[in-house]
Amino acid sequence: MDVMSQWIRRVENLVSFSALSILLFSVLWGVLTRYVTEKPAVWTTELSGILFTWVVFIGAMTAFREGRHIRVTLFVDILPDAVQLVLRKVGDLLVLAFLVYATYLSFLMMQKGASRPSPVLDIPFSWVYLATLICFVGMSIAAVLRLIGVIDEPAAHSSEEVL
Repeated sequence: MDVMSQWIRRVENLVSFSALSILLFSVLWGVLTRYVTEKPAVWTTELSGILFTWVVFIGAMTAFREGRHIRVTLFVDILPDAVQLVLRKVGDLLVLAFLVYATYLSFLMMQKGASRPSPVLDIPFSWVYLATLICFVGMSIAAVLRLIGVIDEPAAHSSEEVL
């Protein structure tokens, strides 16, 4: 499982780093052509939006897997351990139900986007929506593995760790 987890992290990092690098180049090129030349590159805005979508959703998937999304546990933390465990499992099941539904909606959105090209680059929107599908599938898998105990619940991060 550790080998697969490392491989998944590497792929996530590669996709995020590549998208962020191309995004940065696209924005810089757009600024350069807008203010230096007389003919701005109109494709840079569209490409930046597409790549930003990928960076955000792959990052959200990574944050979910690593337990870095915001959690407010004040109420749960004051309860007895047995009740905490039950409430956490119920919460995990509700999150999983939402993620599975979001995966389904992302799939439908991707299918509809296949027939709609982007205005400037003529890229099917299904490529843009693929990021959401990958994100919610990855989050759903992580949630299932966490529920059945294959992977551990990430430890709560203290504010010092985040800073």
